Amino acid sequence: ITFLLILFVSSLSAQVGQARILEVKDGHMDKFMSGVAKKTQMYNNSEDSEKFYTFQILTGPNATDFIRVRWMESINELDNPVDADELAYWNKNARPHYTEGAARIWSRNANLSHVPEESGNTNLRRVIYYNYKDSGEQDFWRFRQRVKKAMVECGYGSAMNVLGCASGCNGNWVQVRFHHKNFTGQNNDYGTPLTDMISKYDELYGKDAYEQDSQKVDESLMPNGRMIRHQVLIPELSSPANME
Repeated sequence: ITFLLILFVSSLSAQVGQARILEVKDGHMDKFMSGVAKKTQMYNNSEDSEKFYTFQILTGPNATDFIRVRWMESINELDNPVDADELAYWNKNARPHYTEGAARIWSRNANLSHVPEESGNTNLRRVIYYNYKDSGEQDFWRFRQRVKKAMVECGYGSAMNVLGCASGCNGNWVQVRFHHKNFTGQNNDYGTPLTDMISKYDELYGKDAYEQDSQKVDESLMPNGRMIRHQVLIPELSSPANME
């Protein structure tokens, strides 16, 4: 019940990302990036404008394509009317250069995410996508709750955001996004900071608790229920105040 309450309470006021995969046409990369950059600068660059963030996919079947995320404080913002001039500019300057792939809505779980005050400039994302069984819900979310607690207790310096798929997915999909400055930063973050976090986890929950709980998470997943991808934020194609 505790884990379900965490998920429910978080979803009441959760930040939401409306994400679309944009598959750039052959030979259109420069025009695509120019069109998206100019549109974002013109329409999504102020405090009160819609916020959009563009990530290039670095690994997996969609490598070199992009994920364009409309970032909102609440899903209610999906009811806001689209600015006609903004849409017209996008249709003229960006849409001719890509085909649209999957579209999904992701809800950020603030209770299980960890964002230190001084996490620095971190554009690289190592993203783990999970698909857990209905019967594995408790084991999956217990582990995520305990990881958050251990990160806080040990002063883990890197950001980690946990997002659940609210629409557009088949099954119980979750993405856990680890923020790094670059690949060297990822390597450094998974050195002593990670081992310190695991030690704190075991201190809080018992000897070998991290290993045992990790095994339970493995057992909670659907077949092929874990995928790892890398993405990088493209600042010139994104709103200035990155929140994800």
